Amino acid sequence: MSTQKTIVTPIEYMPDPETYPIKPAKKSKEGLDLEVNVIAEMVPEQGLLKRCYVQPNIPTFGAFELLCDEGLSIGGSNLAPAPLAYLAAGIAFCFLTHLKGYADYKQLKIFNIKLEQKMKFQSRIPGMTSDTGGQMEGYPNGLETNVIIDSDESPETINEMIKVSEKACMAAQTVVNAVPSTINIFQNGIQI
Repeated sequence: MSTQKTIVTPIEYMPDPETYPIKPAKKSKEGLDLEVNVIAEMVPEQGLLKRCYVQPNIPTFGAFELLCDEGLSIGGSNLAPAPLAYLAAGIAFCFLTHLKGYADYKQLKIFNIKLEQKMKFQSRIPGMTSDTGGQMEGYPNGLETNVIIDSDESPETINEMIKVSEKACMAAQTVVNAVPSTINIFQNGIQI
């Protein structure tokens, strides 16, 4: 098993997906229509180690290669964060971006912002995470975020900043609202 330690690596460009073209972000009446493009694959002969290439389609946003693994208890090697760790961290990072953006835009006196967040799930994998059942299932059980702020602003101003920033955080909105999802299958280069 590899002991590679570089978890996130900036790359020159995003590889082209095989199944769809990458389109640039575009402005519409409603706002900026954007995508985050991801190509993910298993790293050969490395257990549950995975690699992905990721880049938003927004000009000036860079492309990165990320590694992802699983914990030892389910056959991983613990060489990189697990998928749910990336999901939780992505939501926290996105929310922090919007909090900082709002504070800067409104010129608020904020000295420090920190999030402590808990994402709750239930895993039902017969023989591994549950005693019974016939199929694998996963369930979200909530997202709890504590925003810790050092500021001279009024509680009303801070509450408004939180409310606006939560609505603007696309990552949080993805998990707190039902979103359409499509899975297309391509076997040996042919969509089935």
